[in-house]
Amino acid sequence: MDFRNARARQPEIVRSVQKDARYTNELAEDFSDVLRLTGPRNWIKYNQMCRLLAELSYHGFASINNLQTLGEEYTGIIQVDENYKHIPSRMLQLVAIVLEFGGDSLFQNLLKKLDVLIANHDEIRPEAKQQLKNIIQRLRQSPSYVKALHKSLFYLDASKYQLSKRTTGINYVLIRHWLQPEFSLYGYKILGVITFLQVTVSLAISGWDAWREHKRQQLETLKKVGKKFLLRGSSVNETESDAPQCILCLEPRTNSSLTPCGHIFCWSCLLEWLEERDECPLCRESLKKSQVIQLQNYA
Repeated sequence: MDFRNARARQPEIVRSVQKDARYTNELAEDFSDVLRLTGPRNWIKYNQMCRLLAELSYHGFASINNLQTLGEEYTGIIQVDENYKHIPSRMLQLVAIVLEFGGDSLFQNLLKKLDVLIANHDEIRPEAKQQLKNIIQRLRQSPSYVKALHKSLFYLDASKYQLSKRTTGINYVLIRHWLQPEFSLYGYKILGVITFLQVTVSLAISGWDAWREHKRQQLETLKKVGKKFLLRGSSVNETESDAPQCILCLEPRTNSSLTPCGHIFCWSCLLEWLEERDECPLCRESLKKSQVIQLQNYA
């Protein structure tokens, strides 16, 4: 059977999600009360997991038994596959549930492992490591923008409300269409346009700030290079030019100084860096001036 002409609209989908959120909140509170009986230490340690457990158990029970959730039953909608012909398989529904309620955590943990892998990879140049770390930092901030853009698309055409449903291709159809109230949906479309404009402006401001920070760092590097060139003049001998390079000033290291995390910089360059931020320029570990060791008789 083709359900393409019975697509659920924004009001039914939104009410269904809100109704399910109410029940899962109550279930999470019940789990939290039970956990409290095991002692305050366990409650403090595991209480945040009660919400995830409630979401997975509530939606998982409905999916495993091929049932509607209480919210879906309340609004008269059901889930169908991307072709609008069949009920989605249990596995596909479970994948959508995991992505919806654990996707953010999985994504952030993946980026964290990738960050550690890059930091510990000796074959990657320091400049490339820094660029990769900047990309990972932007990816950490991306889910909120992606979700907002996705929601604006939903308000415009009622395609998918949850990003997990778009990923798995699951759609909603209305099976009690005779109870569908007749009213305009232009309010949702206006909300979609406003949401899209808000996210676009936020992205533009974020990009502008990142560009300004990049230019500021370039200017600081040029100032440091010019300062060192004036101080050294033409008295730099071959021994100095053959010395290892400092990644902060891009010049041969002078007064080599070691950080607790094992990285070496010019003494003056590192102190200037620590004036603005308390972290290693390479691996971003916490670092204070008192922890820097100046190396003697070391190139």
